[in-house]
Amino acid sequence: MSSIGAHGERHFAPAAAWAGAFVVCGVGDWLLGRWVFVPVFVAAFYGGMIVIDLLTYPMLSFWRGWLRRRDLVAWYLVEVVGMWGGTTLLIVLLAPWWLSSAPAPLALLVLGCLLALVSVGIGTWACYKMGWARLLFAGALFPPGSGAEENGVPQRLVVEGPYRHVRNPLYISDFALIFGTALLANSHFLFVLAALYVAQLALQLPLEERELHRRFGPRYSRYCEQVPRFVPRIRPLSPGEIE
Repeated sequence: MSSIGAHGERHFAPAAAWAGAFVVCGVGDWLLGRWVFVPVFVAAFYGGMIVIDLLTYPMLSFWRGWLRRRDLVAWYLVEVVGMWGGTTLLIVLLAPWWLSSAPAPLALLVLGCLLALVSVGIGTWACYKMGWARLLFAGALFPPGSGAEENGVPQRLVVEGPYRHVRNPLYISDFALIFGTALLANSHFLFVLAALYVAQLALQLPLEERELHRRFGPRYSRYCEQVPRFVPRIRPLSPGEIE
């Protein structure tokens, strides 16, 4: 879930991994002289995210029941190896068909680069506050009393960093990153992926917010009243405003 994490903790490893992936891919594309690694990474990552979201949030009760007698490793195997791995393999194999060989106009390259850089920066900041929960949906699948304590899954509402300005900084930066990469790579497939991400988010977000209301009650309700869903507030939220 986008707002569940460990309050007050800093998570250097996932933040560094997120930023580092784009540095490595960007250097690879620079050496290659065309956009290949960045668009393939973005397509594989978010293609996998869409599949995982569609197979997880509408079926939370099923997955929680299935995981009740299992641990976090079992979910990692299903999610990372099965859902994410399978989607990534398919997208990589089809890359010669959807990667564009025609360079984008300079104006689109500049706009795409700005969107990608800002998005990676915000995503890194959010990961620094959120941790691995950003990727693994553990907060949703292991609620309090159903494996969260045993598996060390954080169960606190994160209202730090970019979450003091907007409730869903990662979803905003995700879309901007896919769209910006589509401009960079001049890829119609990535434009379609951006539209699919928005459609999937429209299905996921009501389920996610309902779950957060159930877990955090009045505190999350006050947070929703003070912090917009998508349009950032200029003045950062003070923790006392929702206590």
